[in-house]
Amino acid sequence: MNRSIPIVVLTIAVVFSVLSAGSSLASEPARATADLEQRFASPADADKPWAYWWWINGNVDKPTITHDLEQMKEKGFAGLLLFDARGYHDDHCPPPPPRMEFMSPEWRDLVRFAVSEASRVGLEMSINLSSCAGALKGPWLVEDDAPKRLIWTSADVTGPRELKLELAPSGDAYFQEIGVFALKSAKPAAADEATGEKLSANWQEIQSNLDAKAIASEVVDLSENLNDQGHLAWTVPDGNWTLVRFARTAMAGHEYDVDVLDPAAVAGHFNRMGKQLLEDAGPAAGRTLTHFYSVSWEGAAPTWTPGFEEQFRRYRGYSPRNYLPVLAGKMVTSQEVSSRFLRDYYKTLGDMFRDNFYGQLHASCHEHGLKWHSESGGPWNRKLAAFQHADQLAFLARNDMPQGEFWHMGRPMNRQPAMAAHVYGKRLAATEAFTHMRTHWSAYPAVLKHDADAAFVDGVNHFIWHTFSCSPPEFGKPGIEYFAGTHVNPNVTWFQQAGGFVSYLARCQAMLRQGLFVADVCCYTGDKTYMHWGRGEKWTEKASLVLGKGVTYDLVNDEVLLDRMSVQDGKLVLPDGMSYRVLAVDLEDETVSPQILAKIAELARAGATVVLGTRRPTHAPGLHDYPQCDNNVRQLADELWGEAGSRSFGQGTVVSGELIDDVVQQQGILPDFEGPYEYTHRRLGQTDIYFVSGTGTGDAVFRVREKQPELWCPKTGAIRDAVCYRPTGDGRTIVSLALPEGGSVFVVFRRAADSKRLAALPAPAVEVLGRSGARLKLRVWDNEKHVLATSDAKQVAVEPANRPQPQEVAGAWEVEFSPEWGGPKSITFDRLSAWNEHADEGIKYYSGTATYSKTLNLTKQQVDGLVRLQLGKVGHVAEVRLNGKPLGVVWCEPWSTDLTGAAVEGENRLEIDVANLWMNRLIGDSALPPEKRRTNTNVRFFSADDKYRAFEGFSPRDALAPSGLIGPVRLEFGKEVEVAF
Repeated sequence: MNRSIPIVVLTIAVVFSVLSAGSSLASEPARATADLEQRFASPADADKPWAYWWWINGNVDKPTITHDLEQMKEKGFAGLLLFDARGYHDDHCPPPPPRMEFMSPEWRDLVRFAVSEASRVGLEMSINLSSCAGALKGPWLVEDDAPKRLIWTSADVTGPRELKLELAPSGDAYFQEIGVFALKSAKPAAADEATGEKLSANWQEIQSNLDAKAIASEVVDLSENLNDQGHLAWTVPDGNWTLVRFARTAMAGHEYDVDVLDPAAVAGHFNRMGKQLLEDAGPAAGRTLTHFYSVSWEGAAPTWTPGFEEQFRRYRGYSPRNYLPVLAGKMVTSQEVSSRFLRDYYKTLGDMFRDNFYGQLHASCHEHGLKWHSESGGPWNRKLAAFQHADQLAFLARNDMPQGEFWHMGRPMNRQPAMAAHVYGKRLAATEAFTHMRTHWSAYPAVLKHDADAAFVDGVNHFIWHTFSCSPPEFGKPGIEYFAGTHVNPNVTWFQQAGGFVSYLARCQAMLRQGLFVADVCCYTGDKTYMHWGRGEKWTEKASLVLGKGVTYDLVNDEVLLDRMSVQDGKLVLPDGMSYRVLAVDLEDETVSPQILAKIAELARAGATVVLGTRRPTHAPGLHDYPQCDNNVRQLADELWGEAGSRSFGQGTVVSGELIDDVVQQQGILPDFEGPYEYTHRRLGQTDIYFVSGTGTGDAVFRVREKQPELWCPKTGAIRDAVCYRPTGDGRTIVSLALPEGGSVFVVFRRAADSKRLAALPAPAVEVLGRSGARLKLRVWDNEKHVLATSDAKQVAVEPANRPQPQEVAGAWEVEFSPEWGGPKSITFDRLSAWNEHADEGIKYYSGTATYSKTLNLTKQQVDGLVRLQLGKVGHVAEVRLNGKPLGVVWCEPWSTDLTGAAVEGENRLEIDVANLWMNRLIGDSALPPEKRRTNTNVRFFSADDKYRAFEGFSPRDALAPSGLIGPVRLEFGKEVEVAF
């Protein structure tokens, strides 16, 4: 294997690239917002979401590739992430046998074709740079580039004596000696007979439990006493000695995996796979094929690699050589020294994992004109050696767009990549969106919107929908699928109606990429920053400082604090424009480096406000400069923590022993937002952009002074002035909002406030469209007289609309089903009811689209004005036509559509296509013998008595999803008016 990678140069380049990333964002506030409306109404391709495009064991063909990519583009996706994982949890949802081998000529030809087709239709493309999920591997035996483990064995000897031993290797693959050490101990020990045999057997993994009964007072490195033939000769001095022999071997079962601690091994993998894919992409490399990718880590956890000692010395500042026996549970010098070395060892594994895997691939991609993204920040198993002391933010920074994930109706990891993007100056924070291991095909746009809105609030702005599986026609419908995710390919029942929801995501992404995130506080918690699943309500589980609502924060780590942060005009600033008013130092424990404390003191002296948590540091991490480092920590801690209270510190202020909310208030920092909704806030130059999500009517308070609020609807792209708002006494703005269930809106402030406004929201029957000068545009949906109160204490009368009363669309409906999926060609519903409650099993278990049709007789009075159709309850997406005119897809609250202009006097033909979910037909098929089933899929069928998990399949005992047009459906009639105010 080629090992010519210059590790030191590589790492310096990676760190420089990471710390200088995003400097272009500093110019972001200077950009005009003139095109913001256009980008919102019609998002550019660059602002649209992507999708994970799964090849299930390579079961793809060219016609399906073409169809998939054309459909992606048509529905509003801008890119795809090609993923062909082999042998990953195949028991969950057994895939069909591989059609071809990964990276075979046939497979590469199809990838080449996919890149060409993506280029033709205008899609960006990323490829998972592995044949597996959660690991770095390919179809090649990688020999000594496989991950390695450190092993040891030991034997006791007494001296004085002449010792000559024949040591044998362990028998494991790629065995290599690391060293033999003699540890002198005062503890009496019986000398082992057959010492050579014992030192050639009983190999063990490294361990962190230290033997407190035996402390080595002396360590002798006997490695030079051991020749290449395994002959060890040593004159044993007087006393009790323990010989500890270390070696490294390949990790069993990982012969195809790559050693992620070894940059040369990682570069070798890039050369084997990445370069071939780039060659196959040809001119499309860098234009269509723009990224390579890696998912969150679930692979091997190596504990040694070639060059480990050299890299340890570079990261930690001293040689680990004579401390290696600590990894065998032996104490060297003292328990304190040994524990510190263990911490340094685990920290170094994490740093090497970060830089030699993610950093190396980041650099390799840039070298070849591509970008790199990965879920490098977890979720992690913190018990694994490399992750015990790892810094999540630094891991996420080794990306062009840091990426997290969130689960439908479940756990999110979105705050982490968002914070990394903020503090490292990266425009995009990506997420694996809508994954889940619930019932297959059970999610749909209305419920997914809740998940999406929470993710946007948490700060991500680039969705990669998980998952869009390539399923050729031979596999039937719903076809082959990956075991997890919200399925969204052309086989999905509501896929043809998905465009509206994808457009919604695109509009949100376009807005949430503008300018910079607004936060008041940055927080340092230690050198192993990590947040697990959740929304970051607290910065750590042991937080002693807790922010109140309406004040947001970003975490910062050692790299950001030491190398990127400075003070300007009392604010903590980063090179790309991010700024904060307060630095919170809320340590997870009493350990911190003196360099960090010195930088915190420097920032305070330069004018920053620093709020200190209750945990006062007493010692530094690791062995570098020990014990002087602890003295330095205590000295700096005394200087910073001092006496409780607020005190001047140079040009700044240091506060300890006080609530951070009190400090924030004392600094004159008002809540950025208050109200019964969730929010996030970005600022582009002088334009403030708030995303607000929630339900119901309420007052929202925004920290914006004397500006006109505008309401930008991401569902429709409509923009209008808010007319019901008022200033607060403290210089903020109250805007009255009325959101439907699970609603959302962007509240944008970009120009001076208008003096004309309402004092309160009108009645629900009065819909505000906006203003035209001194006139207010309204839609009125009842026949009541309304009085609007203005901010200058005037009353504006809105006369009754004098429109017909609402009319329920009652009686019989003609409904057409597809007989292919069990429904009747045509049937009359005497009244609206859910399909799953129907006596006809073909309807009860129906999945797909059915068309409801009905003739409406409307009078001239009814059509001479506004007409809208309220659908009531829908399971699960509806598309409406009136007199053959398409009136759009209705996919979430409010379940209504505008018939104005399409409705005519006399007969009107109303057609409503309703698509439900695959799960009903699959539940029905689970009770049938295979030859009578209508569906075909790799998702399994079970009997009612079987035990299985939801994501494994279906059985007759599963609950059916309420489906169809359930109603009640009614027509409402209104009038558009203008009133002076």
